[in-house]
Amino acid sequence: MTDTDAVMDNDLIQARQFVIIEMPSGNSKIVNLKPNTMISLGKFGNFHSDNLIGKPFGLSYEILGKQGEIRPVGHVSKNTNVEETDANNQTIVDDNAVQKLSHEEVLKLKEMGLRGELDTEEIIKKMVDSHAEFSKKTEYSKAKYIERKKKKFMKVFTPVRPTLSTVTDYFFTKNSEKIKHLRIDTLSILLSMANVHANSKLLVVDDTQGLIVASCLERMGGFGQVVALHEGDFHSYDILRYMNFSKSIQDTLYTVPFAMIDPTTPEEPFDALSEEEYEKLDDNHQRAYLRRKSAWDYKVKSRKLLFEGDFDGLIISSAFQPESVLKVLKDYVSGSRPVVVYSFSKEVLLQAAFWMRRTRDFLNADVTESSLREYQVLPGRMHPNMNMSAGGGYLLSALRVIDCPYDPSLAQRGSNNNDRRSKKKKKNNNNKKEVTPKETVESKEEDVKMEEATSASAPEASS
Repeated sequence: MTDTDAVMDNDLIQARQFVIIEMPSGNSKIVNLKPNTMISLGKFGNFHSDNLIGKPFGLSYEILGKQGEIRPVGHVSKNTNVEETDANNQTIVDDNAVQKLSHEEVLKLKEMGLRGELDTEEIIKKMVDSHAEFSKKTEYSKAKYIERKKKKFMKVFTPVRPTLSTVTDYFFTKNSEKIKHLRIDTLSILLSMANVHANSKLLVVDDTQGLIVASCLERMGGFGQVVALHEGDFHSYDILRYMNFSKSIQDTLYTVPFAMIDPTTPEEPFDALSEEEYEKLDDNHQRAYLRRKSAWDYKVKSRKLLFEGDFDGLIISSAFQPESVLKVLKDYVSGSRPVVVYSFSKEVLLQAAFWMRRTRDFLNADVTESSLREYQVLPGRMHPNMNMSAGGGYLLSALRVIDCPYDPSLAQRGSNNNDRRSKKKKKNNNNKKEVTPKETVESKEEDVKMEEATSASAPEASS
C-alpha cells in the first residue's frame, strides 16, 4: 500500500473503529462499527454498519426505512440567509390551540416517518400548514421553527472522527466528572505549557481516564516516549481505545504502577524457559508463555525508562497532594524542563505553588485559569450561547531547576589577563600619583599649624 492509499483509507470510516455519531438533537454517541451489525440511535432509527463503513467522515446521512439504508443529505443545522422584515411576534398567541393537528395525529405522522412511509419534509410541511399563527411570525422565527422541527423529526446523523477536540467535548458534555472537568481550552494550554512535541520523553500522572495521556500521544505522533504512572496493578485509561491509535503510537506508551516506583523494590519473579522446555509445550501453552514473557519484558522496560530519568517534562493530574507527588518525581526531570499540574480546585494548587516557591528545585511557579466563551454564529444572529461552563480547571506551571553547589575553582582570579574588570582596576591603579616621604612630612606640618590656629581663635569667640 502506498502512502497516498494509507492517507485515503485514514480519511474513510474503517471496520471495528470507534466513531462519534452526532444526532439532530445535539446529543452524541460513541459506537464501535462492527461489520454486519445494526446500530441503534433511539428515536432516530437504526442503520446497518456495513452501509457506513468505507464512507467519509463529516457527511450527514439520513436513515431510510427499516432495512438500515442510508443516503447522504445536507447537514441539519445548515441555515440560509434570512431577510429582515417589519413583521414581529407581538400579536402571536403561542399555545397548543394554534396547532390544528392533535397529539395523536402528530404521533401517527412520526410513526409513518420511522417506517419510511412519509418523508421528513412532508411531515414538517404538514406541521407548518396546520399552524394558525405561522404566517404572522418573523422570518427569523419561521426559520427557527422549521429547524426545531427538523431536529425533532429528521432521521439524520453525522459520523465524526474521534480526535482530541471531539472526544474532550463529548466527555465534558456527557460526563465531565470522568475527565475531572478538564475542558478543551485548559487541555490545550496544558500541552503548550508542558512543551509536548515529537521525540520528547514525558512523565505523566493521569487520573482523567487517559485523556492527558491520549493528548500527549496524539501530539507526539508515535515519536518519543511517554511513561505514565497509575494507581493499582492496571491502568484505567479508558479514553485510549476511543482514539483509534495505530500500533506505532501505542508502542510509545509505558505504564508503571505507583507501587513499583521505588528503585529498591525488586522486579516481579518470572520463570524463563529454555529452548528445549519451550519446544516441549503445545501451541496453546507456547502462546500463553509468550504473552506472559512479553508482559514481563514490558514492565521491566517501563521501570528502566523511569529510573533512567532525563524526562523533558512532567504532567500531573492526581487525587494526591501535588507536592507529595513532586517530591518523589522531581529528581527524574531534567533541568530547565517544564512541570505542569492540573486540578479543578484552585486551593490545592495554591498550596503546592507556595511549597514550590520555598524550594530551590523550581522556578517561576504560577497558577493560571483560562476562560472559554462559545458563540452562536448564524447570519444576522451571532451571540454568546446562553448555557456555558463556569470553569475548566486550573493549571500550576513551573520550571525545574537543578541546584549546583558552588565550586571555587571555577571562579576567575583577579590576576587573569582575560578579566576585563581586573584590567580596568589595574589601569586605574597605574594612573594614581605616587606620594614621596617629603610630601608626607609637609602635609603633617600643615595639619599641625591648622590645629593651633583653631585653638587660638576659640577663647576670643567665647569672650
